[in-house]
This record gives sequence, C-alpha cells and structure tokens, in this order.
Amino acid sequence: MPNSRMQDRVLETYARSLMEAAKDEDRVFRDLNELEAISNAAPEVFAVLMSLFERGQLDLLPQIVALFKEMTEEDEDVVGVTVTTAVPLDDELRRTITEKCEGDLGRKVFLIEKVDPSIIGGLVLEARGQRRDVSVKTQLRAAREALVSTSITNGGEA
Repeated sequence: MPNSRMQDRVLETYARSLMEAAKDEDRVFRDLNELEAISNAAPEVFAVLMSLFERGQLDLLPQIVALFKEMTEEDEDVVGVTVTTAVPLDDELRRTITEKCEGDLGRKVFLIEKVDPSIIGGLVLEARGQRRDVSVKTQLRAAREALVSTSITNGGEA
C-alpha cells in the first residue's frame, strides 16, 4: 500500500531529525547500523524498551543487556553460536553448521549470523567464551608470521 503524502512527510521528518542529530555527534553510520538492528527487533524487545522509557529507566539498559547476555550463556537448553562469514550463509551451509555445532556442543544451537568481508573466506565461530577461527584472513596472517620468522640461507646443509 503506497504512503500518503502526509505519511511521507512524517517519515521524512523523523529521518531528517535522526540524520541531523547523528551528524552533530559524528556518528551517522553507527546510528544507521543501530537503527537497522532495532527495526528488526522482536515485539518483546520493544515492550521492554517502552516500559523502561515510560518509567524513566533507559539508563538501566546496558546493565539489563549484560545480565540478559549472562543468562543466555548459562541457559542449558540452547547455545547461541555466532558465526562470522565473508558472505551471507545459504540455507544448506546454515543447516550444516548448525548440525555440526549441535553435535559438538550436545545442545540445541541458535546461529547468530554476521557478515564480515574482511575475513576473506572461511568462518569464525564463537560460543560460550570459546572462539574457533578458520578464516582465510587468520591463515594468511599465520603464513606471514611463519615467513617473517624463517631465515633463508645460501646453500644447503646435508
């Protein structure tokens, strides 16, 4: 359903207010990233935020997030596994990674997907304080360090 002219003006007013505030604080792209994350938030997240706002307790949000994260790490039912890849996962790879992690961890797994083109290829898995990095970026760094620490000599020894 197309927006009415009135709705277009309301949308532009909010967007422009956000843009001006973000420019003043020199954080346009950080704010954009945060807004995109918030716009995909579940209804229960919005409900808690509204409750905090109405009670003047938004300053408690960082502590609530930290406690919530702690609770998720202690949850016995599901393990959150962050998987970072250079490109978005397809359904088959997502299923394969989930099954492998569930087998390794012995629990149901919820994948938290992140895309970071700087890792070039491979993936990085993080769960419950452990990290497995099999990215191309890390492999290249290890190869570079090995080359730097290796000395080349003339001739050979038998």
